[in-house]
Amino acid sequence: MVGLVITALGGIDHTIRDTLLSLGATDFQSIFQIIKEARFAILSAVILGFGRAISEVGVAMMIGGNILGETRVLTTAIALQTGMGDFPFSIALGIILLAIALVVVVCLNLITRRYGT
Repeated sequence: MVGLVITALGGIDHTIRDTLLSLGATDFQSIFQIIKEARFAILSAVILGFGRAISEVGVAMMIGGNILGETRVLTTAIALQTGMGDFPFSIALGIILLAIALVVVVCLNLITRRYGT
């Protein structure tokens, strides 16, 4: 979601901020107006993130199952451990999942900055 919002905000014309400041807008007013310009892309990112959050575990369990040593993935392991009441372990797995996602997003962001236009 953060990547999509950053892309949406990056797609806004850079002269808008200069125009707003030259017309006497404060920094807060400028930021509000820029976010307003990208509101549909930001909303799309939020909806996409929500959809991914509620569907990933269910799809993994339906397609791959949750067989220890065979088809278990992080999301299904988190759901299983939470269901069993082992909250510290499920939180640790969640942190690992977030760290992996962060590394992937940062790498893609670096590649996009280096080779993108």
